[in-house]
Amino acid sequence: MVATPLNQISGMPQMSATLNGWQNVITISVITQTLVDGLTVNSFVDTSFRGTIQPLKAEHVQLKPEGQRSWQWLQIHAVAGDLNLKNDDRIIYRDIKYKVMANKDYSLNGFIEYEIVKDYT
Repeated sequence: MVATPLNQISGMPQMSATLNGWQNVITISVITQTLVDGLTVNSFVDTSFRGTIQPLKAEHVQLKPEGQRSWQWLQIHAVAGDLNLKNDDRIIYRDIKYKVMANKDYSLNGFIEYEIVKDYT
């Protein structure tokens, strides 16, 4: 029995081969919060994956009643199955804390896309 390639089964192009030339091994820390004796305790788990991280859009100054803020947005493309983040997860990348704002499951094409924003401090 000959295995049928996934792109023939799904009708979707396999982008993982295209992304291979752009990908690096990237390490982030995923932040998990738990309650211990009524106090919030953060734990950090380093996670490595193959992918790319690049700016999602231009950094703009947001005018808020509390003052001006600058928001940095990044886009992550990761090999499907290597990174399993959910909306509202917090991560640390290059010593900066980010919040996952969106995820797009293109696993039929071999990758996952995330949109993250620098978390408010």
